[in-house]
Parts: sequence; C-alpha cells; structure tokens
Amino acid sequence: MKSSPARATTLLPAKGTLMTIRGFHLGQRFAAIFLALFVFALLPQRSHAQTELVVTDYGGSFEDGWRKSVVEPFERAHPDIKIKLVQKLVFESMALMRAQKDDVKIDVFMMDEVGAAQAAAEGLVQPISVKTVPHLAELYPAFRVPGDSFAKFMFDASVIAYNTQQVSPAPQSYKDFWNPNYSGRIAINNLDSATGLSFFLMLLKTEGATMDHTDPAFAAMKKLKPAIVTFPEQHAQLAQLFTQGDIVMAPWTSDRTLLLASKGIPIAFVIPKEGGIIQEGGLVIAKGTRKLQAAQLYVNFALSVEAQAANAKFTFLSPTNSKVVLDPQTAAKIPNGLNAIKALTHPDWKKANELRPQWIDRWNREVTQ
Repeated sequence: MKSSPARATTLLPAKGTLMTIRGFHLGQRFAAIFLALFVFALLPQRSHAQTELVVTDYGGSFEDGWRKSVVEPFERAHPDIKIKLVQKLVFESMALMRAQKDDVKIDVFMMDEVGAAQAAAEGLVQPISVKTVPHLAELYPAFRVPGDSFAKFMFDASVIAYNTQQVSPAPQSYKDFWNPNYSGRIAINNLDSATGLSFFLMLLKTEGATMDHTDPAFAAMKKLKPAIVTFPEQHAQLAQLFTQGDIVMAPWTSDRTLLLASKGIPIAFVIPKEGGIIQEGGLVIAKGTRKLQAAQLYVNFALSVEAQAANAKFTFLSPTNSKVVLDPQTAAKIPNGLNAIKALTHPDWKKANELRPQWIDRWNREVTQ
C-alpha cells in the first residue's frame, strides 16, 4: 500500500490560550495608563493663568489699610485675580483716563467724587448696576450716583486739623485761620486738591459769597496770604508739615488727621461751627476695560459690609454701606451713620466742577503768586 502523503501540521494554541494572551496584553496597557495617570496626579499642577487687575489708590498710609481690608481678602476670595496697585492723584488719574480711552491699561480708578463725576461727564466710565455690583443696593441713598456711573465706597468730613500742644483753645470756626496768633504757622491746600476745593466752598459760605459771586472769598484769601506757610497739593505734604512742626493748623480731612494721630503726632480735628463738607471717594471702572468682570467683582467686594468695616478700622474712612456696624472704638472716632451724613454739607459738585478751572486760574494769580 502506498502511504498517504504527509500533511502540513499547524500548531494552534489550546482552546482559550489566545484569549489569555490578548487579555494579558490589554491588562498591561490598562496598567500602564493607570500608572501614568497616578504619577500625573502626584506632580505639581500648573495653576490657571491669573487675571491681573490694575487699579489706582491714594497711596501712602492709606494703601497699607486698603491692602489689609480689601486687596488681600479679595485675592484670597478670588485666587484667579491678582490686584496691582498704582498710586495716582486725581488729576493724574483724569489725564490717564483720557489718554487710555482707546487702549485701557488701568482698569479701576480710585478718586474723589469731584474727579469721578468729571470722568462720568466725559464718558470715560463703564457704568455699573445692582445686577453686576449687588452691594450697590446696600448703600445709603445719598451715595447712589445717577445712572450708577461709579460706586461711592467711603466718605469723610472736611475739618480743621490742629496741633493739640500749640493751639489752645481748639479752633471753632474757619475764621480762626485769620487769628494773628497763628500767622506764619498755617497751610492752605491749593484748589487742585479736593481738600483745597472743600475749604474754598466753605469759605464762600462764611464770607457770604456764592459759586457765581466769589469776590468776597478771594478778598479774604488775599488778607490771609501773608500768614500762609505753603500751599500743598498732597496729603503726604500736609502730614510732613504737621510732623515737623512747620504748621499748627490747616484745613484737612477727618481720616487723614486720625491716621497721623495714630502715629503719635499731637494732632486732632474739629468740624467747625459753620459745618463741614462731605468728601466722598469713588471707584470708577474704565470704559473699554478688557477685564470687566474682574473689575465688577473688585468694586462689589469693596462695598461689602466686611470690607467697609475693616477699611473704617484701618484707614478711618467712613462706610457708605448702610448695613455696616462699626466697633465702638472706631465709631467714636469717625463721622458715621445717617445723622452724620445729613449734618455734613453736600455741595453741587457738578457746578463746582464747571467753575473750578476759572477759580484755579484766579487763585493762582491772586493768592499763590
């Protein structure tokens, strides 16, 4: 018999072996992926890019308190936003707002009510609302701005600051600046500053003048001119003059006087019998900012009960939020509450702004030269 031709033999894995091999390789892959994810989770993760919000402030000793009461707590509450503070005076802020209107570099400006109202009149601001800044609803009605063009975050009072060791009895009237006992030992701010403008507006009242008829006030300033040491424009200049003993009396603000007194300088203030002008600070969002949401969050935080109470404690600025309850020590020092707000004079800042340039021109010609 012929033998059958040999068949090619194909060796196949036993039943189930192929699936076992495939499962082994798949298991290796899953294990590798799991290990990679585990290691990645242990690595330090890169934080999301922060938004840098550039804002102005008043600088000096005020800035120390503002950082403690607003900036640092805000950054803790919003870790994705970094605040960059830039010190600017009001006239510098106004110039910057005009210059940057087509390319915003500074997002939020801090300035007095006079400057903020001017910026709003020039269309340089981004209006806010209760929807975007909810704490606006908690402000005293006196501090709500028509159209909510900006937010008033504080107020203080125009006062007479005096050296408690050199002036006795304490001054009671703006007319005390004309007392010959203090000749050569007083300073009067220029009209470029809010302090100087507030003094001038009260001088109109004491001299029987008006915004439209200022001759009596300028005549009084001409008589006072020889008694004036200097015409400062900044708070820091007045603080230095008091600290060095160069002056013993000057128109100033309640908060700045208290700040200097807290450093051990023998200084106090009185609100004269003719009254004091309410001086308000505003937070103004620049029109065209590319960081609008962050700016709104910042302004809203500054209006909160917690921030305003802390700011009053650290900077002696009075709160505009009607829900703030101050600690007894702070409340005893600063003007606060509805009665204090009503007792202070609220000028027509719009009209004052319109007339201010011609007043400054006349002041420079007749008083400071």
